[in-house]
Amino acid sequence: MRKIISTIGIILPIAFLLSNEIEKNKILNKMVDINFEFINPKIQNLEANFDYPFSYNKNQNTLLATNERDLKKLLKKIRKSFKKDYSHSEWKKMDVKFLNDEIAIVIAMYSRINKKGQTYFTGAAMYSFRKNQNKWKVFSITPIKPYNYFEFN
Repeated sequence: MRKIISTIGIILPIAFLLSNEIEKNKILNKMVDINFEFINPKIQNLEANFDYPFSYNKNQNTLLATNERDLKKLLKKIRKSFKKDYSHSEWKKMDVKFLNDEIAIVIAMYSRINKKGQTYFTGAAMYSFRKNQNKWKVFSITPIKPYNYFEFN
């Protein structure tokens, strides 16, 4: 009986850690998809990546989308703030933290790249995720200053 209990005592923490790593990888993969939504003006897969209501928290106000139509407008508005020669963004650092089983945040540092392949802006943002129907979806993005407010692993 003691062997069974000690075996369970070893297996459960390992299973928990592996489960967390799998969930982290799902979220990090979702971050790549979300990045593509900002690059691609012909957004087609919003339902797979975003949850409603969705908020984009600027310094003085919050942009809110309660449906796909609103979200398309919101993303278009954000994209308009990028330079005309914007090509894509590259993730520099990302750190996933689970607040509970169904809410996670990602602190990410990124660089915006122009069509010549040069970095013209480096920023950071906090992405809030909710697990909806067993899939991670972002429901809020808050740009932050890219200082060491958070420790990246």
